[in-house]
Amino acid sequence: MKNSITAQFGSKKDASLARNSIFDTFVWGARTLAEQSGLHWDIPLDGAGVALPDHAWDLRKLVNDGRPQPSKLQTFSQSESALRELSEAGLRNIDIAVIEPVSVAWQDLIKAHAIEHILVRGKTPAYIQQAANAWRFLATVANKEPWLVTADDVILACKLSDKCQPSGGRSVVLISLFSSFVDTLHLFDACPLKPLISSTVKGSKKRVNLNSVAAGPSRKLADRKKEQRLPELRAFWELVRIVFTESPRSFNDALRFAMVKILLFTGLRVGEVVLLPLDCLRTRAFFDAKGRSAGDVGGISDSLSLRHFAEKQGTTALYEATQHVPEIFREELEKTIELVISLTAPLRATLEAQCASGRIFPMYKESDLVEVTEMYTRVTGCSVYIRDPDASVREAVERYRQRWDVEELQPLAELQSGATRLSPAVSAFYDAKARSAGLVVRDSSGEPDNSHGLRGKKVLVGDAERFIAAQLPNRISHLSPLRLENGEPLEPWKMLFLFPKEINQARTGLPTDPRYVAGVDIAEQAFLQQVLGGSKGIESLFSVYGKTEEDKILSIKSHSLRHLQNTELFRLGIADTVISKRFNRRSVVQSYEYDHRSLAEELDQLELPDAWADIIGSEKVATVAKLIEMGRTQGPIVREFKRIQAEEGDDAALRFLVAEADGFHATPYGFCLNSFTVDPCPKHLECFTGCRHLSATDLPENRRNVVVLHGRLKQALEKAEARPPGSVGRENQIAHGRTRLEGVERLMTTRPGAQVFPEGPDLSQPNQPRSVLYGT
Repeated sequence: MKNSITAQFGSKKDASLARNSIFDTFVWGARTLAEQSGLHWDIPLDGAGVALPDHAWDLRKLVNDGRPQPSKLQTFSQSESALRELSEAGLRNIDIAVIEPVSVAWQDLIKAHAIEHILVRGKTPAYIQQAANAWRFLATVANKEPWLVTADDVILACKLSDKCQPSGGRSVVLISLFSSFVDTLHLFDACPLKPLISSTVKGSKKRVNLNSVAAGPSRKLADRKKEQRLPELRAFWELVRIVFTESPRSFNDALRFAMVKILLFTGLRVGEVVLLPLDCLRTRAFFDAKGRSAGDVGGISDSLSLRHFAEKQGTTALYEATQHVPEIFREELEKTIELVISLTAPLRATLEAQCASGRIFPMYKESDLVEVTEMYTRVTGCSVYIRDPDASVREAVERYRQRWDVEELQPLAELQSGATRLSPAVSAFYDAKARSAGLVVRDSSGEPDNSHGLRGKKVLVGDAERFIAAQLPNRISHLSPLRLENGEPLEPWKMLFLFPKEINQARTGLPTDPRYVAGVDIAEQAFLQQVLGGSKGIESLFSVYGKTEEDKILSIKSHSLRHLQNTELFRLGIADTVISKRFNRRSVVQSYEYDHRSLAEELDQLELPDAWADIIGSEKVATVAKLIEMGRTQGPIVREFKRIQAEEGDDAALRFLVAEADGFHATPYGFCLNSFTVDPCPKHLECFTGCRHLSATDLPENRRNVVVLHGRLKQALEKAEARPPGSVGRENQIAHGRTRLEGVERLMTTRPGAQVFPEGPDLSQPNQPRSVLYGT
């Protein structure tokens, strides 16, 4: 498939359009492709810019990947958060209560972008939804047609977006839209815009991040790199305590506990965990050449691997992959998978029958009459339907919650049969509105019965199916098969994590009966992510199961667990190729983005050749040798070491290093490789003024010291410049401050391990007068 819509449809355009010509061409091509795919380009909207019922684009159907999560392109309204930020900043006098559609041109851009990225570039609906949100925010802030947008408009949109969304996710999406889409196709008059945008937006974000780190408490040199990407210590161990020691209080929480355990064991992405297949465990046996088990001759008898569907593999279909399970996690992982299979078995049986029949209640005939209480449980999943349940009912429920064994729910129907008063929720379900919509309550002979009370009355199964299809579509199971990368279908009941649809167990406080509930769905990412904390208005695992008030407000990012396992594997000396394979990466470079080891841990993992050990001896010399081998430091000693090693061999180079290793110094701002055996450095702690021996590091403490120093020098320079012109010493102070400030800024931008001033002077040499013959 070609790289873009423009490439497919050339430069032809609709003469009736009066927009930027390149913009016109792109929109025309997208419209043509959309209509070929059965989509109506002109989407009718209501006054707020939301598509009218049955007119939104079904992106999930367009992708045709069979996944259950609905995804519709239906919102083309102004961004409410953008209007609010514009109003609060005094940038525009607007009524934030009035939301209108964005212009037709912006609507065309949103739709054309969706077509380009789904049908041509093969992106996911989730990406399109994020992009549409970013487009609407920019359209609201710019308040002009898209091709007239300038860099200032985008920069303002990013700044306002970051105010209402501190994570900065939307501004990152905005910048990426220009780098990979708008500038590439030259859709706006002012293109290219990305260089102007990123130099302002990314630069300001970098400064903010550095300042926030510098303001933090003092840390040790052993701190890990980019530690903020790892799980917070207290949150991590509290989450471990919850999922391994607490008893889940709901059926859905029992599934979530299992998901968290699998995340901890595997380091998979949360999307890969929720879409695990039912037959996810694979065992491989090993034999020797004579057919004997390898375990009998000192090897390993078998190994376990986890079959899963890897994300970010360049396809919207399910891409099958396997991951080896370390022996230390094997038993616990198998127990976890077995528990999930047991919990979801009743749901799986219902879903399989629904897929085979295409009906909502395949366990009945359409002509069957079912008790109103039983149909209520089928639709809502609620196992208790009487008012004021007695002790026997509560005990049965409690026994079920202890082990989540559905057999404990078996006596509930009989225990509730004698009660005459039903729960108000049952009466509300069969109210006059539902009856007029087709949910007719009947007597035992099948005749409509509108008399008072529901005990003993029945519902025709056909009526219930039609009512749910028309009035409660969110309670209908997902029956479409998922699509594998090889084109084969995968039935939804063959997925591991199934859950009851549209059931709020926390609100009702009553357990779901998985034997009866008819609405079954495949788990989605939000099923777990929303309860890991940080989501407003949603109870998290921490708030429900946390021990203390401090524990209840904790949160954790699921992806940080992937960073943690990646780092631990590096720390344990696992090869980067093995780590990359484990996490379905195509390059080892990606794995190092997840490497957060401290410098001490990296040095500990590096093993020098055995022949070197006899010569080196000293621990300090070994440290310097390791830094040189890792390429983490530069300087005259390093250059001389490599020259001697190349010309005279390892032995001579190591003897030189032993003699000069005292030249390795860890300063507050970086490494210094120079020998001060005879005289101390005359520029001690001022190496940032241009000394060639200074080498940058990525140690957090060095970084913080540099940032603090930068701030102090900047304040001193501003104070000097504020003095009246002609003041005594003013010009010298300004020159002194600028020299040091420029040196510190150069240090801040130097790659770790590289010399900051490779062509700079040797400031360790005393500043003595030199004759005119110097250097001859």
